[in-house]
Amino acid sequence: MNDNRKGTVAYGDYWLLLARIGMASLFLFSGFEKVVRYHDFVGFATSGGLPIAATVAPFVIFAEIAGSFMLILGWNARAAAIFFAGFCAILGPWFHQFWNASPERWQESVDGFFHHFVMAGGFVLLAIHGPGTLSLDGRREKKGFGSDRHLGTQWTHGPD
Repeated sequence: MNDNRKGTVAYGDYWLLLARIGMASLFLFSGFEKVVRYHDFVGFATSGGLPIAATVAPFVIFAEIAGSFMLILGWNARAAAIFFAGFCAILGPWFHQFWNASPERWQESVDGFFHHFVMAGGFVLLAIHGPGTLSLDGRREKKGFGSDRHLGTQWTHGPD
């Protein structure tokens, strides 16, 4: 997806932008929903076995909303993608234990589990390939203000 010509926008960069917006939209909506239905969210998290739900709830809300904007804008997008990959990988099995679900809740539980699994995979891809040139990270790299090579771009660009 990356174009080797510095300062150009490759066709794939538009797809990366669309992917970032799509992936972020789920967490942006979820974060704002948690604000509006805060007590329901804390009750759900507590019923799911999260022992300190009321304590971590504000941090979860902040992370979902701030991380979503980081993805959409492409600002430190790799770090946000790594965070969301871990977030999905942990919360999928924690809250969607289809192997323990009743027959009435099994389908909902298995869908939720694999939804998180697929999202984690998408975030891993974004972390590896980066947000593209249509991003604040891409602009920063284009202007020579640094690179986020420490997060894995050496795998996609080869040695210097």
